[in-house]
Amino acid sequence: MREAGAATERTARGFDRMAPVYDLLAGLGLGGRIHASQVALLPRLPGAERALVLGDGTGRFLCELLKSGGAAHAVSIDASPCMTRLTAERLMAHGLAERATLRVGGLEQLGDERFDLVVTHYFLDLFDNAELGGVAARLETALLPGGHWLFSDFATPGHGCAGLARRSVVAGLYAFFRAACGINARQLPNFDRAFDAIGLERLADESLGAGLLSAALLRKSVRGERGRPPVGPTPGA
Repeated sequence: MREAGAATERTARGFDRMAPVYDLLAGLGLGGRIHASQVALLPRLPGAERALVLGDGTGRFLCELLKSGGAAHAVSIDASPCMTRLTAERLMAHGLAERATLRVGGLEQLGDERFDLVVTHYFLDLFDNAELGGVAARLETALLPGGHWLFSDFATPGHGCAGLARRSVVAGLYAFFRAACGINARQLPNFDRAFDAIGLERLADESLGAGLLSAALLRKSVRGERGRPPVGPTPGA
């Protein structure tokens, strides 16, 4: 779980402390399937000119995105200065520094910029349902008509023993990150409802880790903002 928007200073400091071992923890978690969920649908991307990546931690996915041709350039925003520094070092090591812009903070770092790809891997789980609607709407505004949204996060589908086991794992993760990093969220928000509210079309889904992890590729309507035709010159003008 990562936070790159609406972050408190305490949460940023918490992730700063975790930065040196973040990749190790992520690799150990679920046998590396967390990273696998982040890249599962990467081959489905058509190739973006400009991507917005939120809460990528030490930049592992960002490097994969740029190396694969999933984006020509990316803006990466993270609340943690230490995570951002490690991302810069990773980009330099891979010769990708000129293709990325790194910013420390949250969604306030966005101006009137527009992107044809938004990436939220294990970022939206930091918001409750009341907050998530506003976050999703803000990111939808930054996404160009016809642009794609790449998403992965935890999931707790099902009932019975399997569903209970998934919910117990997620509850334990929230307890850990609340203690270690001072996050406010206590449970997963309703991602599907947030995406439906802003009118995204779901193109592909992937389930990993015995249903505990979910990845999705979504697309914004080519007709423009929330189904309205994009503003442009009239024919013959």
